[in-house]
Amino acid sequence: MALFSIRTLIRAFLLLLAVHVATHTVHAQNDDSAEADAATAAEPKENSEAGEAGTAVEEPPKPEVVIPPPFTLRPYEVLVQVSWPVDAHYPQERRHELSNSVSRDLTSRFRQMWSMECREALTAERQTASALQQANAEEWTAKYIEQGYDKVLHVVVEQNGVVQKVTAVEWCLSSQTLSPLVQLESRDSRELAKLVADAASRAFRPIGEIEVSEGEKLEFRIRAGEFPPEDPALAPFQVGQYLIPYVRYFGKKREIQSVRTIPWTYLKVVERDRSRVRVETKSAFGQPVPKAGRRMEVMVMLLRPSWDASEVLLYPRGSRRTPLVGYHCDVVDRLPTKEDPVPERDVYYSTREGTIRIPVPEKGDPLRYLMVHSGQSVLAQLPILPGTAPWLEVEVPDDRARLTVEGEVSLLQGELIDIIATREVVFARTRAAAKKEDWTSYDKFNRQIDELPKLEEFKGRIETLQLKAVYQAQQAKDRVAEIRIKRLCGKVLESAETHLDPGRIAEFRGEMRGVRPE
Repeated sequence: MALFSIRTLIRAFLLLLAVHVATHTVHAQNDDSAEADAATAAEPKENSEAGEAGTAVEEPPKPEVVIPPPFTLRPYEVLVQVSWPVDAHYPQERRHELSNSVSRDLTSRFRQMWSMECREALTAERQTASALQQANAEEWTAKYIEQGYDKVLHVVVEQNGVVQKVTAVEWCLSSQTLSPLVQLESRDSRELAKLVADAASRAFRPIGEIEVSEGEKLEFRIRAGEFPPEDPALAPFQVGQYLIPYVRYFGKKREIQSVRTIPWTYLKVVERDRSRVRVETKSAFGQPVPKAGRRMEVMVMLLRPSWDASEVLLYPRGSRRTPLVGYHCDVVDRLPTKEDPVPERDVYYSTREGTIRIPVPEKGDPLRYLMVHSGQSVLAQLPILPGTAPWLEVEVPDDRARLTVEGEVSLLQGELIDIIATREVVFARTRAAAKKEDWTSYDKFNRQIDELPKLEEFKGRIETLQLKAVYQAQQAKDRVAEIRIKRLCGKVLESAETHLDPGRIAEFRGEMRGVRPE
């Protein structure tokens, strides 16, 4: 009985346990079904959100806006390439060591002003001194414009016996121009790395952009001006130095369309304040430097004399093949005025090729003014910096029409003087004949008076001359020559009207009336 009770209790416990487990299983299944239903119900919404999210993900990411540092804090991205001699005296190890020495030297000189990469020129990039002399700026621009460098300096080292000759040139991204060649030499091989660094430093041309343009007041910001070099002599835009202005024109997408230098215009640094300079304009034009605009930038670049003289070709406008021969030219250090006619002048006469050679001044301000004369007129009056270019061309107004008029006017003036003198002599002889009562001579002299050229005849010759010359000047679109021609003809016409006035002869006739008896 006791055993039965124990078995019964065990069975009852197992039955209750089974019921409990079954109940929990059913509840778990119901919960899973509910969660599944909820998940099914929420699936369209989640899919919709996922779809929207997917659409957002598929959109291209917005380009990251990179704000460049200010102009005065923006270092130059510089590539320095050196073409070392490839021979037994310059094994690869030595060339590598020299390149590293040049890099260290330039880094210590320009510090933060340059972000520099200095390396030996690759085989395809190697140059020679003669190749640099014939280098083309457009070809260099096409080669380097997409490489991200502001300046590319190429230095060529050539060994000639014990003499090392170093030639350097700089390409500028901003102006898309090549610098004049810098040529140095040394006999001390220990100083070769320094010589290469010197050549690269001299070829480097710092730039600036316009900040203030108010009439004659011009101020520029200096690129990387807040990062002065270690050597004060390398500081850009020092007082007294000259800059050359140029204008960069852009398209709608800020791509450079063209770069133009402002001709016969130089800017002299008169004041410098760390990263800014104030300049004084020296130009053949009134206000040559324009104001910057949305698609236009006004920039300046340092200009250094690189030759001992400049050869200047003179030719009339539109006729380069017919240069001006034997023309009188003056070179002065300042423009003449009424108070200061500048008596100290260097006088030149153009050669058979129409050229003159102007040397670099030995001292003082290097700027000079070139004055080209034609007779009594000044055809051109231009500022010039001798030595900054080996060859310059000056196109002056075609003065042939005015010269023709000047020659004809001189002849007319001579004729006018002869007419006046002849008239007065005949008047005197007529009076003398009347006094002697020599009426035969008296009649002869009166006929001579009647045969003298009249004012209307003289005026007709002057007007014909002026009309022809003015037409030639107008065809050449030379307003200055037209004004000068009219002035010359006007002067001789005024003299003719004064001295060939018909009233003078009428007055003489009145004086002689009644002298001869009836």
